Amino acid sequence: MFKAGAAEVCITPPIGVELAGYGPRLQRYSTDIHDHLMGQALVLDDGETRVAIVTCDLISLSAAFVREVRQLVHKRTGIPPAHVMLACIHSHTAPTTQAFHDWGEPDRSYVRMVARHLAGAVVAANLKLQPARLSVGRNNHEALAWNRTGGMVADPTVEVLHVESTTGEPLALLVHYACHAVILGPKPVISADYPGALRRHLGPRAPGGVILFANGACGDVDPATNREVWGQGTFEDVDAAGAGLAAAAWEAVERGAPISPARIGVRQGTLEMAYAVPSLAEVRGQIAHYQAEARALGNRPERFEEVTGEVQMPRFWLGYYRSLEKRLLAHDLPAEAQVELQAFCLGDQVVLLAVPAEVYTAQGKLIRRESAFEHTMLVCYANGMVGYIPPAEEFAQGSYAAKLAAAVYGGAPFQPDIATRLIDSALPLVRG
Repeated sequence: MFKAGAAEVCITPPIGVELAGYGPRLQRYSTDIHDHLMGQALVLDDGETRVAIVTCDLISLSAAFVREVRQLVHKRTGIPPAHVMLACIHSHTAPTTQAFHDWGEPDRSYVRMVARHLAGAVVAANLKLQPARLSVGRNNHEALAWNRTGGMVADPTVEVLHVESTTGEPLALLVHYACHAVILGPKPVISADYPGALRRHLGPRAPGGVILFANGACGDVDPATNREVWGQGTFEDVDAAGAGLAAAAWEAVERGAPISPARIGVRQGTLEMAYAVPSLAEVRGQIAHYQAEARALGNRPERFEEVTGEVQMPRFWLGYYRSLEKRLLAHDLPAEAQVELQAFCLGDQVVLLAVPAEVYTAQGKLIRRESAFEHTMLVCYANGMVGYIPPAEEFAQGSYAAKLAAAVYGGAPFQPDIATRLIDSALPLVRG
């Protein structure tokens, strides 16, 4: 017998916690709470296999954080660590659980508490398991997402997994859509941005149900409010975006088809990443260059524009290259590394593919097109975070995603074939 259970917990940090993103050393400490940050857990069991899907209103999770939550879940529920998927909505009006280089430091006490809250949500959902049925639906919503690189259009696809009791009571909705949660820009206010508004508008349509949001391949996709004036969206804009996406998601629910038989499959894969590690001489040359630029900048503040890339950031780059120098001298800057890819298959119709990175629209569409599953949901910002995985042309242009973002995440840039490596590693998990 197929069973499901869902639970939600509040993970709002105390006012004063530093928010992540938007520039070096901004010290963007929160000054207010507009709407609470939440975490959701959905546990599914087909009688043989049990999995947990966790979503939360944070910007990213570290691999160490994911391991801790998985171990807590396993200890308290018996669900294997490999059967737990943790994903972020990627809100920039939220804290982080991992250290970004000069882009917002995590509050360690808050991080420890969030790990316990998210594990607890899985425990609560596990205790609520009851006979259930699944359906899945699709719709398009073109009003929210906009491709900020001027390249391929954004992907308007909305996928919704609908979970209800056998008597028809709503248990959970999992909404999948691809768009950066950055309508509000660098406001110092805690908020879940448009995914939080989505939940508020969907809630009355599914009373008692837990609303989960999984962000997709949105590495090059921003909200349409950024098209004219970047990062200046209002809370009214957030509410309108959430309402529009909620309406499209509910239409997908109404169009949904049952998943039967609702068998659960778990697949594991590995992404082999290669880095363009600079030589010690190159790093020391950059240190000398940015030392001179930092002296020229004097006491003036550094500035960064997310759309145009770096603007007067010598102190940021100086700190970055000094950290690379230390790691090179300590032989702690590998040329290769591995990260986990994870897939949850629901019957023959649905697969959720978890990737610990920001993936571009083109790669997301290609994976979906080549998948054997009609409903393929690329769940990004999941099970850790290694940064952007941009296509090769971004490296040729020296774009933010290819160069600066690697520095923010604290490592060397990827080799330009990283997107191809992702596709080659992901496709076996969604075929057959």
